[in-house]
Amino acid sequence: MRRLQALVPGVIADIIVPYSGIEEFDLERLRDEVKTLDKSGVDALSFGGVLSGLIGATPDELSFLSGAVKSNSKKPLFAIAFPDASPEGFEMVRALDEAGADAILVGQPHYLSQPGVEGLEEMFAQLRGLTGRPLLIADCLPGSLLGVQPIRRLVEKRLVDGVFEAADMHVVVDLLCARLGVPVYSGIEDLHYAALVLSAHGIVSNLASVFPDDCVALYAAVQSQDHLKARKIHERLVRLWRTLSVGAEQEARLRCALAARGRSVGPAKSPYGKMAPETQQQIHSLLAKEGVPLEGC
Repeated sequence: MRRLQALVPGVIADIIVPYSGIEEFDLERLRDEVKTLDKSGVDALSFGGVLSGLIGATPDELSFLSGAVKSNSKKPLFAIAFPDASPEGFEMVRALDEAGADAILVGQPHYLSQPGVEGLEEMFAQLRGLTGRPLLIADCLPGSLLGVQPIRRLVEKRLVDGVFEAADMHVVVDLLCARLGVPVYSGIEDLHYAALVLSAHGIVSNLASVFPDDCVALYAAVQSQDHLKARKIHERLVRLWRTLSVGAEQEARLRCALAARGRSVGPAKSPYGKMAPETQQQIHSLLAKEGVPLEGC
């Protein structure tokens, strides 16, 4: 179907949204980030992921950012939303649809507790009626794992056009083995190589935002079956991710790595912007050891 053309294969960079010092969106820096990622060769952009700085964003904020990114890029735009309940999900999807997001990814409600699969099916059936754009289930929260069977039911009932699995690599493997007939994107940052080898449609990644060239090169190497090169890139990305992905400091560390590359996006919103005093030097040392040019932090 024509509306599914936005579900491109390859590398989708999940933008780490820039903020000013007063925790307002920094549109100038956002334009710079979009242009940098456009030039890097990634296949699409996304925003709204768990570490992108938008947890708790309102429908109006999601709409505003969607329009801002779309006005500065011709690449397909994936927008990820995490509603706490169906009414909020409806508002988010309407807002993203009207703002022109090319594909809309919606996580299962998880605040306090998760819904049963019947309730989830009801929500996605109603979301289907609100947009003609591709609609995907986004299973992104390891502490609130949706899992294979509910996802499979959503696909079999044609309530979603694809899957973004970023919570559990075992679920990625099982979904790909099930051959559901819809695109499956992986967001397991240190296992992008494994997901691509197993024929994931693509990756949606914050690592691809910070290190787009590496992720693009990894995808190309897998497609050309140059596994010696792919393995080398994979191992480098794993080393980088293990330093950047540390507990509650994850988003702050990603932003520090971006700043070290000369792409300052401001601190994460409170309470996610704090790091241990020695962390900045640790990140600088790792980037230097891995041959990443440093331009400040």
